[in-house]
Amino acid sequence: MANCQEETICANGLNFGLKNWGTLDGTPTLGLHGWLDNAGTFDKLAPELNDLDFRAMDMAGHGFSDHRPLGSHYYITDYIADAIAVADSLAWPSFNLIGHSLGANVALMLAGVFPERVKKLVLIEGFGPHTRPASVAASQLRSAFAKMKTYRPERQLVYGAWDTIVKKRMVGGTVVNRQAAEILCQRGTKEVEDGWAWRSDPRLRYSSPLRFPEEEIQSLISAVTAPTCLILGEEGIPRSFLGLETRKDKLADLRIEALSGRHHLHLEGESGKVAALINDFLD
Repeated sequence: MANCQEETICANGLNFGLKNWGTLDGTPTLGLHGWLDNAGTFDKLAPELNDLDFRAMDMAGHGFSDHRPLGSHYYITDYIADAIAVADSLAWPSFNLIGHSLGANVALMLAGVFPERVKKLVLIEGFGPHTRPASVAASQLRSAFAKMKTYRPERQLVYGAWDTIVKKRMVGGTVVNRQAAEILCQRGTKEVEDGWAWRSDPRLRYSSPLRFPEEEIQSLISAVTAPTCLILGEEGIPRSFLGLETRKDKLADLRIEALSGRHHLHLEGESGKVAALINDFLD
């Protein structure tokens, strides 16, 4: 699956950029990237996957996809709606999902909401979104609304050189090596008059006013019928932070694999090992 084509799909009222690997006679498979990343996160992994019609989408506010309108938030439920709308636009009645980090969280929830649509589920370093106790709902909502009032779309942080913005991505959000940072920046930045700026919507960094209680997430996980493979990096996000111990028994068909590497192990040098696990699982 070495060849890749760019495409744009209008779905759910937005234009989404997609990277398209594979052939139309392969198994339909949708790729979902992590927070502040983009479809380039699959650049090393996708060419090593077998017999798939693999489309990796830039989620809203990321990469080449539209930003949400003014007054909107980036709810995880909207990411689910976007992904299923893209699958509908591709005329996929059922499909595989491969998600990393935020994309894995979205994929897991989508598979619980639409179990009849998801054939197999691959999660890389993600096992559902963070939750909140009911007692903090008011303070979290208030804080999120206050932050949104500070948003000014005309503001833009500019970095004077390409090397500067690449180095910023190496330590931003999650630490990645230079190769991974350059791949993500190729799609995640734009050249402007005085240097380079991020393409991503600054509101992605704002705290979401929407957090589910843990029991609802576990209920959604229990509704998943797709065989699921969770791939973890041994130096990645701690399992306790993923909520793995309290959630894994809710999934009827779960396979857990651990490989050496950090949070972006599929992009930082372990793509061959990750692809081998995925190919074996999907086959």
